[in-house]
Amino acid sequence: MRKIKSIPFLMLIVTFCLIVFSPLTNAEYSPIIKITTADVDLYDENLQEKSLSLSKNSIVIVLSEENGWAKVNYKSSVGYVQSKSLKQAVGQHMIVKSKVEPLVRITDTQQSEATGNLPVNSIVEVFEVGSPSFVFVRSEYLAGYVYKNTLVNPTEEARVVKEQAGLIVYSAMKTSSNQIGHRAVNSKVTMLAKYNGWVFVKTKDYAGYVQGSGLKHDLKPSKESIKKPTVPKPNLTGTKKIALTFDDGPNAKVTPQVLKTLKKYDAKATFFVVGEAVKKHPAVLKEVFNDGHEIGNHTYNHTKLTTLTVKQMHLQIQSTDSVVQAAIGQNPTVFRPPYGAYNKTVTNQLNVPNVLWTIDTLDWKHHDPKKTLQAVKDNAKPGSIILMHDIHQATANALDDILAMLQKQGYEFVTVSELLNNK
Repeated sequence: MRKIKSIPFLMLIVTFCLIVFSPLTNAEYSPIIKITTADVDLYDENLQEKSLSLSKNSIVIVLSEENGWAKVNYKSSVGYVQSKSLKQAVGQHMIVKSKVEPLVRITDTQQSEATGNLPVNSIVEVFEVGSPSFVFVRSEYLAGYVYKNTLVNPTEEARVVKEQAGLIVYSAMKTSSNQIGHRAVNSKVTMLAKYNGWVFVKTKDYAGYVQGSGLKHDLKPSKESIKKPTVPKPNLTGTKKIALTFDDGPNAKVTPQVLKTLKKYDAKATFFVVGEAVKKHPAVLKEVFNDGHEIGNHTYNHTKLTTLTVKQMHLQIQSTDSVVQAAIGQNPTVFRPPYGAYNKTVTNQLNVPNVLWTIDTLDWKHHDPKKTLQAVKDNAKPGSIILMHDIHQATANALDDILAMLQKQGYEFVTVSELLNNK
């Protein structure tokens, strides 16, 4: 019975591989790529037996989702994982550069079966998988693993739509594919790649293909690139003011402890919050705000922005603004990029100052109150911006000693905006 029962399932796998991993000519293929948020088990079609375990940050192709379960393909295995253990994967656009068309494989090994080739000079969406040699890619019709050394970052170039009727933005290099947007005449786009008469472009809201004949060079500088904020430099002279900043919260347990200590010393601080955490703990954020502290945007799920498309960057920022607005009635007044990673494309998405730090306590790394205190003690000076995290108990434990030490030295505790605007 067991052998007979397994035949349909094997046929399902074979059929799926033929559909998913083969180039399609008559239908558009745009797989949904997600990533595991923790170590998870992959179950069989009856949700009875575990077929294998997936580690955190594993890339999967989602085939369907229903009743809290997602049917996924992981390398050569098809099965079910709980939907709550997955989140949308964030990819980076790159160009295929190789003497020959690189093979797309089912797994990240050289011996793995190849399912197709990527055209040289075409653009693909790339997802890191922790392999020294391979990355996972998604193209128009293929998804799988390729060698990293066959891909390069695109060179961005400004272009303007010259067609009077404007240009339709397609999801693939054919007019029968999905229309994902329209760019009016004289509107600007950023060109990433050219291939077979098509141009891959990105805008503030989406990325896709347009017909290259409808574009011309942009000879004028973008007004947006001129007006967007740069990273302000704190005033390092004058009165002894210092800014305490806390990233990655709010946290239901630690943030209230931090607030209690700040209140003890009549200290004001800036909290760079993550949208996902705000959505879980809006009441905690409201408490932070009501205590007179400044709220900053730290993206929705702490993703490295320089790896994203413009649309994805915009979504990370705007989604956080929305949940903060819902919780406290106003948008964040400053921004801090996760990992301190930003470029001109990132700052072009901002309407508030982009703020880094001058003292990194590394509290997230050592979880040692004494080391956190020592980092501040060794580096504090007027105008310093101190980086800490209100998600670690060790940080809350260190804060009283830090404030006592700084107060004894005559420091006034202010928000980042107060520090940067001090004349």
